[in-house]
Amino acid sequence: MKKLLLSIILILALNACSNEHTQNISEPITENYEIITETIDNEIEENTILNRLSANQNIEISIEAALQDVNFIVQTLEDNFPFLGVTARITGNDNPIDAFKNSLTLSLQNLQNDNITTEEFENVLRQGFNENFVASLAHLNLSRAGIIMVPEENFTVPQGTNSHIIEEEKIALLTIPQQLYDETALPMREIQEFIAKIQGYEHIILDLRYVVGGFLETPISTLISPNISEPLILQEYAFITNGEMAQTAYNRELSITQTTNANRRNNNTFVLRDIVEESILPAADFAELHNLTEINQQDLDNLAYGFLLETSIPPIDTTLRLPLLAENIWLLVGENNFSAASITAQIAKEAGFILVGETTNRANSWARSFFFLPNSRHSLSMDTFYITDNTGRNTEEFPIEPHYFNRPGMDALQTTLAIIAEREE
Repeated sequence: MKKLLLSIILILALNACSNEHTQNISEPITENYEIITETIDNEIEENTILNRLSANQNIEISIEAALQDVNFIVQTLEDNFPFLGVTARITGNDNPIDAFKNSLTLSLQNLQNDNITTEEFENVLRQGFNENFVASLAHLNLSRAGIIMVPEENFTVPQGTNSHIIEEEKIALLTIPQQLYDETALPMREIQEFIAKIQGYEHIILDLRYVVGGFLETPISTLISPNISEPLILQEYAFITNGEMAQTAYNRELSITQTTNANRRNNNTFVLRDIVEESILPAADFAELHNLTEINQQDLDNLAYGFLLETSIPPIDTTLRLPLLAENIWLLVGENNFSAASITAQIAKEAGFILVGETTNRANSWARSFFFLPNSRHSLSMDTFYITDNTGRNTEEFPIEPHYFNRPGMDALQTTLAIIAEREE
């Protein structure tokens, strides 16, 4: 069974974060940090690794220690999280980090106790994130034992309509299940069997609306790679802050580009995201060079470096994955599509699929990093790469838009069928 590379940066508070930052990031920055990188089998889930690394009993810590943890979160986010401006614009809160700190400080002080359990502190943290941050933005997650999305968003993704033929020899609907993104084998077999029945139909509609995210490689190798004849290259523009954690993430991903991805490329593995070497420049110079005129100036002022990213998807041997062979491939998308699902929509759009529905959702960034709080040992994760399109618009604030939005009173499937009917008139 293939290996899944899980690169985890665990930030341990050995000392308070230094205010001095190295301008030359050609060497990994590891001061005050412990970096752990593990390669694991698919059988070991990501939250199992995090459970082993971050599991703690429900113990008591002092209120002073909890306040120290709050300050550590604030300092880490201020130094490394490049989305504070994006958060402010989405929430309407001009200074979410101060509001977060003040609300948690007040909550802890109002307890009028000397101590707090780590479980109670987790609830306080969760409330603070819910009130001041944006659900799922840039994979900002809180974990006591395993990954738990913070802030929590209370919605249930409905189940999609079963794949079926709408009109013989002409129109078919293939619903993409969440399990495909969880790398479950059964949906792969079912999908391949259904594709074999509908190959060559004039219109094949792929319904992605019920997928929230997960692993990207299997869906891309199933849905995109069999339906392109030439390698697909997506270029993006990335930025990082001057924080140690962000710079360490850059060096980690650069190392993956130079080593792991080089080997995977030789094996024709799918979905490689590389840092373009020698492309890094000071943030303002990078934005000017690439004419990123729509980048938010306040965000840019808080970024230190910019560099190019390239995502490459090669065509796949069609004896391994069946192509659709359709004249038109439609992809239904919506607000439930986070992370890998939203990125699938982005790649499909570049591949020539016709997107219909609603704008996708957040968590479109990259270079996720993990850090522990020094006293409670809770862990948090966040993306450290601020990514823009070719105009400078950040992908968290401006996710993927469809070619056709839902028509009034219609959902994405109804809209698609209406467009198909009109094209035939």
